Amino acid sequence: MKDIALDPTTGDLLLENFDLQLVEGRDQIAQNLAIRLRFILGEWFLDTTAGVPYYTDFFIKAPNQIRIESVLKEEILDTPGVNQILSFSSNFDAQRRVYSVVFSVITTQGEITLTEELVA
Repeated sequence: MKDIALDPTTGDLLLENFDLQLVEGRDQIAQNLAIRLRFILGEWFLDTTAGVPYYTDFFIKAPNQIRIESVLKEEILDTPGVNQILSFSSNFDAQRRVYSVVFSVITTQGEITLTEELVA
């Protein structure tokens, strides 16, 4: 399956010589994982049930680490093409208000390892 490529740093459409770039295979699954982990619950008006519940579970005074990891793992496993989580670790930097996640998954296209920083 192919998708429009996004710049991994800015999230903007990836253009080369004024042409949209496409992404497929493992890169497409990795891009989809990054998008899903950054997608806030209720953000999209056409499906307010899609997304991660950041405002109710993450961006609160005393977040529950077990609940957060459970929510993120569920979102990862619900991503099309992902079969299994091989490893998962997370860390919350309270001073910077950044929640970091590092995980490896087995997909239909092979193994993928990602690091995501989710800013509170």
